[in-house]
Amino acid sequence: MPPLSTEKVRPLCIWIVHRILMTLKGMDALEKKKSKHIVAPAINWLIATLHDAVAFGYTTEKAEQGQSSDPFTLSSGISDTCFSDYGFAWTPHGTYARDLAHFVERFGFTPHESIIAATYGMAKLFMRSHEMGQIKVGNYADCLVVDGNPLKDITILQNHDLLNIIMINGRVHKAGAKEYVIPTQGLTGIHSTTN
Repeated sequence: MPPLSTEKVRPLCIWIVHRILMTLKGMDALEKKKSKHIVAPAINWLIATLHDAVAFGYTTEKAEQGQSSDPFTLSSGISDTCFSDYGFAWTPHGTYARDLAHFVERFGFTPHESIIAATYGMAKLFMRSHEMGQIKVGNYADCLVVDGNPLKDITILQNHDLLNIIMINGRVHKAGAKEYVIPTQGLTGIHSTTN
């Protein structure tokens, strides 16, 4: 695959994924048009491939090709989103929060910026930021209730036991017993009618 150069940053291109082969010239061109493009480095796939995929037959040499070619930080004002390739044996579904931690650890994002990239950034990508990616009246209600503070430790989002409630489109997708079950204290078991 050839490096991403100036000629590749076209006006019709809005989403750049796997920018691991981008040249400095390509990065400069991208910065000049930063309001028109969304970058998804898909960094978890690369890191997991480099460190975990050998057990599944993927060669280290293949993974290392991309590792050395990603010197850029994402703090240049370009719209960023957390997105990666999941569904491989070494990047299973349900491990998406790894990307948020990589944005903090490798790109210098704050945990808050990482969460914004994963929520509002994705809404912008799908041209739905007017109704998704933010908590406001009229927007789709996708929320997590987490046992802990991801703004202090972004990695807690990787622990499924700490995700107490998951709400998707205003409906509860996951809830623990204490959040979802009515307390039974004080219940007599006697049916009563009200007049």
